[in-house]
Amino acid sequence: MIVLFLRQTALVALSFSICLALSGISLPEPAQAGGSSINLSKFCDGKYRTGLLRGLQTKIVAKWDSKRKKWGCYIPQKMGYGTITPAHYKPLGYAEACRKFRGTSRYHLHGRTLHCGRDTVQRKQPRRQPPPSAGNGRGEAQHTALSMCNRSRTDTIYAAWVWHDWGENRRRKNWRAQGWIRLPRGRCERIEFPHYRNGDPYEDTVYLHATSDRVNWGKGNYAFCLHPSDFDHLDADKMACTGRDQWLAETFEFRLDPGVENTFNFN
Repeated sequence: MIVLFLRQTALVALSFSICLALSGISLPEPAQAGGSSINLSKFCDGKYRTGLLRGLQTKIVAKWDSKRKKWGCYIPQKMGYGTITPAHYKPLGYAEACRKFRGTSRYHLHGRTLHCGRDTVQRKQPRRQPPPSAGNGRGEAQHTALSMCNRSRTDTIYAAWVWHDWGENRRRKNWRAQGWIRLPRGRCERIEFPHYRNGDPYEDTVYLHATSDRVNWGKGNYAFCLHPSDFDHLDADKMACTGRDQWLAETFEFRLDPGVENTFNFN
């Protein structure tokens, strides 16, 4: 009797999840409890199904625009009266959508999930480590280098990295996020980290992320704020990440061996 009840409960939960997915509702992941998600496809269809587009047989839906790295309202191709209107994107105003469904202009993104309201999620940041020891100061100026390689099946990926910029005098500084580097399939790109004034090579942990039109690379508890265009974020661990087109991205933690070539493969 208990087994039968549990099976029925599981089926009901599965059916509910499928219905939500088909309806276009973007659900937050368990660790993304700040604010509330909304039905972006419903917003798009209500905003743009006007005039000649009233006769569309398919609905106008929200889709992720991989080129612009944001959500847009996707209007499918329309044919009629001797004319063809090609499929295209229309703007999806995040603040406008939140005002309509939640009565607030405040919004934030968790990955690709749009949430309305204030972001209340507290994310873990890497522990600040003490400055590296002074070493022998031989003045050899050896660089610590990192090669990031695209070993995946994706034609092109873009990589970003976050590192602890101590400065040449080893004074306490915060995390610095930078990007992007273009990595064609099978190719590697190399970056160097500055050595200290006395010649000792850089030593610390970096955090790496990569993205493409279809896949993101990153895992773990550490997330940093990224931007679709080239960026250099100082004090990256203190950013609220509420600006336009910004999003929090999970990263791989990677320990650098000082004064040598290090390699990280995105598989």
